[in-house]
Amino acid sequence: MNADILPRVKMGRAVTGLLLLAVLSTATLIHLIWYRTATANIDTVVASLEAQSAGAVRNELSSNLALVSSTAEIVRSVLFQGAIKADDEVKREFLFLSLLREQPAIAWIGFGFPDGRFFGSHATPDSRIEMVEIGKARPGDPRPLRRDLYRPIPGDIFFENRLTAKSAYVAEGSPWYRLGKDSAESAWSVVNILPNGFEPAIVVSKRVEVFGRLEGVVMVAVSLQRLSKTLQALNVAKGSKVFLLAKNDMVLATSEPSDEIMAAHLADFPASDALATTVAAAGRQNDSGVFRALLDNETLGPVFVSSTRLPFEDWRLVTAIPRSTFAGDIDSNTRRVLFIVTAIVMLAAIAAILFARVLFARPLSRLAEQLSLIERFELDNVRHTPTLLAELNDFSLALKRMARGLSAFARFMPLDVVRPLVEGNIEPKPGGKLVEITVLFADLPGFTELTEQLGPGVEPSLTRFLTLSIAAIHAEGGTVDKFIGDAVMAYWNAPNAEPNHALRACRAATAIRNAMHALPPIAPRHDAVRVRIGVNSGVALVGNIGSSERLSYTAIGDVVNLASRLVGVAKENGVEIVLSDMTLKKTNGELTTRSLGSATIRGKALPVPVYTIDQPTP
Repeated sequence: MNADILPRVKMGRAVTGLLLLAVLSTATLIHLIWYRTATANIDTVVASLEAQSAGAVRNELSSNLALVSSTAEIVRSVLFQGAIKADDEVKREFLFLSLLREQPAIAWIGFGFPDGRFFGSHATPDSRIEMVEIGKARPGDPRPLRRDLYRPIPGDIFFENRLTAKSAYVAEGSPWYRLGKDSAESAWSVVNILPNGFEPAIVVSKRVEVFGRLEGVVMVAVSLQRLSKTLQALNVAKGSKVFLLAKNDMVLATSEPSDEIMAAHLADFPASDALATTVAAAGRQNDSGVFRALLDNETLGPVFVSSTRLPFEDWRLVTAIPRSTFAGDIDSNTRRVLFIVTAIVMLAAIAAILFARVLFARPLSRLAEQLSLIERFELDNVRHTPTLLAELNDFSLALKRMARGLSAFARFMPLDVVRPLVEGNIEPKPGGKLVEITVLFADLPGFTELTEQLGPGVEPSLTRFLTLSIAAIHAEGGTVDKFIGDAVMAYWNAPNAEPNHALRACRAATAIRNAMHALPPIAPRHDAVRVRIGVNSGVALVGNIGSSERLSYTAIGDVVNLASRLVGVAKENGVEIVLSDMTLKKTNGELTTRSLGSATIRGKALPVPVYTIDQPTP
């Protein structure tokens, strides 16, 4: 079948059809998979969702405990480096306060000295901050206690009160101090007694040495009550429960205390706490610390219990999620899937049409218009059209870059040559044809002398001359061929036909002269004669001249040589424009000229009649 008679489908419609087909097939497949999974493998689905919830809780908890450890390391590093001395009360107080305010999960940041002193910052349950300092005392005597109370205000804290008393707290006897002192790494411990009394907490402690000498032990504590609040704030499944357990099923925290009471051990929870009893039963059935089990509970039905280890001591994170938490929604959603699929298909049909028009049809149509502009070589009108699709957006940018590249290319070659090259009308190979043309040469008089006088400062004058010359030539439909030092060569009637090529060339010459006289002279000695121009008409070989590796679209022949030498004739006669008798004849008497007689031209056997176009008297 001939490709030209194949039926054509617009891309918008094709994309719409493909999208609808994809939506219908996907929706049907999803419905079938959902139905089979929900009816035959619902337990597996719920177990997977439970594992995801447990993973999220584990990650959040691990992140918080890692922050606690890093806070202890910050304090240890600051004291170890000597940035703040342990005895510098003002600076250490500022450091502890700053760290405590930045870490809401932390209850204590403290430092125990080898001589029995203790200093720490404490976040109280009523959202206040207190600085606690326990001094030295004689053996058997109570130690002096100072407590400075602060109330947080926006961006700062406000000092409220200072209390003094006696304390029996001995940091050296606390487990956190002993473990931190004897360990080269971070030491984790569960402590019930802290400087303010009974306050069960998880404490990380680190030994601080300076030049091999023990300076003390840093401690950072998270109260178990606050840790439970952290678990309560996590996004766990409704009706489920999370336990943080230490060795021997010691309960460190739970997302939902039983009757507002958190038992010390898992076995201590009341029988009314169905999830706690189920977790305890699962632990008895599984000796390893990592397991996932499904247990039946008389009250809740099947319960998924998952236990994973945390990277802290022998702690475990245990989640208990009733199957009904997920199964109820799954069963309900299964009955609604068919209706949802129908609604999705209808919405997808509308979205597909809009999608195809906005993302494909319209952008491609605009890109086609941009390509048409490039094809017509209307490069200045090519614009980047942003699109949502990266590929089409890149395509639009590439078109814009192509337009800039072609525009730059046109600066090195005549536009009338570039356009046929792009369109394919001129083959890029050596060759040419004989064409009657009019050639113009224009240069700056005394440019060599000006260069010696002005040096690099002559460049602006040269650029100004070439700029106005090109503008005058283009205004008359001429083609700029090349620049030869300070001279510019142009011709008319190639590559595009121009019946009045001689007259247009003479008008361009006059425009160049007038433009040069409208500007200040380059130098005082270059006031009377601002430019020298030679114009000649005749037959030349025009085309791609050169080799197969490098080509130049230009004109060669006697008509070009004579036009170039007429510039010298202008200098000999003290005029600015000289044209040959052949050019004058081609103007059909539409110019007012003055004869300069005949000029002997090198390479010509006979003198050539020449003429000038005088500048009007102001």
